[in-house]
Amino acid sequence: MVSIGMPVYNGERYLPEALDSLLAQDYPNIVITISDNASTDATEAICKRYAERDARIRYQRAARNMGAVWNFNRVFELSEGEFFMWAAFDDLRDPAFVSKCLAALQANPGAVLCYSDIRFIDERGEPVPFGLKTLHPTSESLEGRVSAMALSSFWYGFYGLMRADALAKTRLARPVWGFDVVLLMEVCLRGDVLFVPEQLFAYRVFTEKTAKDMAATLEPVAQQNSIPVSWSQQAFETARAVWLAPVALPHRLRLVTQFLWEFCVRHGAMHELVSADVRPALKRALAERSAGLFLGLLPVGGLVFSVRLARRVASSAQYRWGRIRRAL
Repeated sequence: MVSIGMPVYNGERYLPEALDSLLAQDYPNIVITISDNASTDATEAICKRYAERDARIRYQRAARNMGAVWNFNRVFELSEGEFFMWAAFDDLRDPAFVSKCLAALQANPGAVLCYSDIRFIDERGEPVPFGLKTLHPTSESLEGRVSAMALSSFWYGFYGLMRADALAKTRLARPVWGFDVVLLMEVCLRGDVLFVPEQLFAYRVFTEKTAKDMAATLEPVAQQNSIPVSWSQQAFETARAVWLAPVALPHRLRLVTQFLWEFCVRHGAMHELVSADVRPALKRALAERSAGLFLGLLPVGGLVFSVRLARRVASSAQYRWGRIRRAL
């Protein structure tokens, strides 16, 4: 059986279309567990209507909004079966998504995750171009998977089909910015990752939704804005996910070093983001007396600033050498 977990909050606009796409899967042995995070719109009525119509849908409702991180973990805790998949209430899947990913996983017992190619749609369901770089962590080596994760700019493999027992060995979603990237890294280092080169997944892009808007939904309503948009903390948390890889200590050290170098330095856009927010992140860790986070952020900050200093020194030296050559 394939369990599909759908965390939702106020999803009335897109929820029916998303549920229809899941119920239309040509693999019939699925169960869809919906966890409603105390929605205030018509979400509850929609879910109950679908559950009455199709026995494969199970509906749960929280008494109060517990935040998206809790809700993502909740649907997995309620799941059954050998395979599991998260489904957002605003994304769409073609009828063959589950069957093709499942067939690939069953043919490769060492694989823990399979996902398909993607297309992007806007709020109206119209196709949109999307320029973020996606690298697939499908290498046979851990180093190759770490490199793909570190140098990518979009990590939608999180919404692929996973082996439930492999996912259960992770820490699941953590209350941090980029929790999906952190968790995806943990999964990718526990087995092979497979990719179906067909656009079987439609990811909905909200052009007006900011990173701060998304971060505000991660924690319960009473604690909103307690999780900041922090790329440097995401670097630290993802490095911690690499550290948890089930390999010998020397290998883990190499993988963590590789990840930090590629994510914080080689990835140009990420280098700028991490450089810009590592100081505020360190100050916040001190104010919150979070010794573990503070110590974890120190090597991140040390790395990005040492690289920046080295580049400035090299640029200054090149400028001076140019002046000397012109004078001669």
